[in-house]
Amino acid sequence: MKRFNHLLILFFLALFTACTTGENEPEIVLTSLRVEPRSITLEVGGTKSLKAVYEPEIEDILFTWSSTDVDVARVTDEGVVTALSEGSAQIICKYGEGASARCAVQVVPKSVQKPTQINVESLAAPLSKSMIFSSRQLRYPGTVMQCFDFYDSSQNGYIYFTQCGADATTGNKWIVVASRVKRGVYGDSTHSGEAMYLRWFGHGTIMCIEHSQTDGKDYIWVNTNGTLSGTSYTNQKTVSRILYEPDKTYEHRAGEHFYLDSYRDSSGKTWSNLLDFQVNIDFKARRMLAVCRTSGVRHLIVYDLDKVLALKEQDVTLTRTWGGEGDTGTTKHTTTETIKARNVGSLTPIGSFTLKIPSGTTDFSQTHSTSYQGHAIAGDYIYWYEGNAYEKKSGSGIYDNSQAYLEVFDYTGKRIVPRTRVAAVSDIENLTALVNLNTNLYCEAEGVQVKGDKLYIGIVTHKAGMTSKNRVATILEYTIFK
Repeated sequence: MKRFNHLLILFFLALFTACTTGENEPEIVLTSLRVEPRSITLEVGGTKSLKAVYEPEIEDILFTWSSTDVDVARVTDEGVVTALSEGSAQIICKYGEGASARCAVQVVPKSVQKPTQINVESLAAPLSKSMIFSSRQLRYPGTVMQCFDFYDSSQNGYIYFTQCGADATTGNKWIVVASRVKRGVYGDSTHSGEAMYLRWFGHGTIMCIEHSQTDGKDYIWVNTNGTLSGTSYTNQKTVSRILYEPDKTYEHRAGEHFYLDSYRDSSGKTWSNLLDFQVNIDFKARRMLAVCRTSGVRHLIVYDLDKVLALKEQDVTLTRTWGGEGDTGTTKHTTTETIKARNVGSLTPIGSFTLKIPSGTTDFSQTHSTSYQGHAIAGDYIYWYEGNAYEKKSGSGIYDNSQAYLEVFDYTGKRIVPRTRVAAVSDIENLTALVNLNTNLYCEAEGVQVKGDKLYIGIVTHKAGMTSKNRVATILEYTIFK
């Protein structure tokens, strides 16, 4: 009986102790609190972990973190700061009602590559195996590569490229095939094993690849919501960011949408009704280059990528003509619909300029005297690539209209490198030998990228005057920075 009473007393003592702790326990009083470091400077997109230092040193204390300007910098519950845009903010660390401390944050523009001199002499070199980055048989051998991109230049890295497939009945170029293949040694003709299909998107002229640091997945940025003009889907006002998924088929658009119809240049002039919106992105420098056109003019507009991504979605209305292809069983019709998109034109550009298209010129020193083949942005510079097809037929001599040119501009349109001919693209002798096309050869410039100190230029080749499925995509590599 006595033992039972002792146990009962112990039970009630434990119950009493539990009831007098927990939520009724007095709040811990900190005698000091500070944040280390007390001030930081970050580039846009940069991160930094802050630490709360306090006395008395008690474990498992939870602090509240906040930012005085969430547009400049944000902070997580663990004290990790992310810089979003240029400016200053205070990060506040608080405990309870009394103790608080601050860290001053200064956010500066992301530093970009400023090479002292661009080596244009390398563009005059004849074609050789040493400059070939990759040569692979296309997944759709009957059509040419439109553009390419990659983020991993190792032997096992993927190369992404687009092709534009045409309908057998109407000839409409209604489907973009976005393929990827592992980098191969010269001469490897393995077919691409993975592809994603984009119906009624556009022409696939420009595409770039993002390897997300957040989820480790690959995203393709490509023009969307094209409208039928002749036999091509063009005149688009949207670009979409889409998760790359092999064997997936999308119609019209997918993923996140970005819209551009107008912008204001540095002189205050507003340009409206922009068409053929296409982008190239320098993910390291956080710069987006948008290229559009109006009548007789190309517009090159540079935006802060993080500000583009921070835009709120809004309703935009698109009117398009599409369909009628025999392969799809659709009828040709015009539709108007409203979608959610980020309006890039609501931002102030970092820089912009225009390039006029010369009319009826044969002076190949002028921009746009040959066909537009691609653009790229890297650091402070914009790379502009043009070229016409080169064809050699047995018994008919050489039709030498294969003029491939590269120009380099800054954000204001100042020419850093004058219009320079890319000799390898029209090196008929070495092209014939290297791609084994005998005396019938067709060659055309397609696509440009800049990665680090390397310039990559795309060319497509096949037998001249033939539609046989033997078209090959080749990427040339140049070291361009001295």
